[in-house]
Amino acid sequence: MVAASQVTTSGNVLVSNGDVAVNPKGFDGLRKRLMGSQVVDANGVGPIADGYDFFDALDALTAQVRGITGANGALYMNSAILAKVISGFRRLGGGELLTSEIAGKRATSWNGVPLLDAGQRLDGTDVLPLTTGADGKITGDIYAVRYGSSEADAGVTGLANGGVQATDLGEAHDKPVYRTRIDFYCGIALFGGKAAARLTGVLNG
Repeated sequence: MVAASQVTTSGNVLVSNGDVAVNPKGFDGLRKRLMGSQVVDANGVGPIADGYDFFDALDALTAQVRGITGANGALYMNSAILAKVISGFRRLGGGELLTSEIAGKRATSWNGVPLLDAGQRLDGTDVLPLTTGADGKITGDIYAVRYGSSEADAGVTGLANGGVQATDLGEAHDKPVYRTRIDFYCGIALFGGKAAARLTGVLNG
């Protein structure tokens, strides 16, 4: 169970922030792979401070991911940004209509695409952290991801060779702990050029 949770958390971090220049045993994530028209600048607008302009930027983001729906994709962001988006929905009115049910739980959605918290690392830090600019403004990113299972789906597809392999190394000689080696040869592929996009500079406010 511990091994499975560690692999899941590490995978979530790699998919968004992976960089082989930092960790040669990992893979480049969405932050490094997305470029050009697949990176949309929100220009510092926020869900509460600039309601209509922010949701226009959200439309621009989803427009860059061809065919994204609630059945095949999601929008990922920091939990603080997500809270501001939900508040922005309420302030503009009609927020109660922008919800959907996922695995028995209600989730906020935009044009049918669920808005999800990207989660945290094992040390409690956010997978998609907020940053403070030179002007003192706190901003974050939102990722739009359309998933697929093959190249024909033109989405973000997970790659794996052999699955997760866990080897019990027994108790350590120098301390009362058990050690497990985990081998997982994996990566991601972005097919079709419009499988994912990133909205940068979203004001946390």
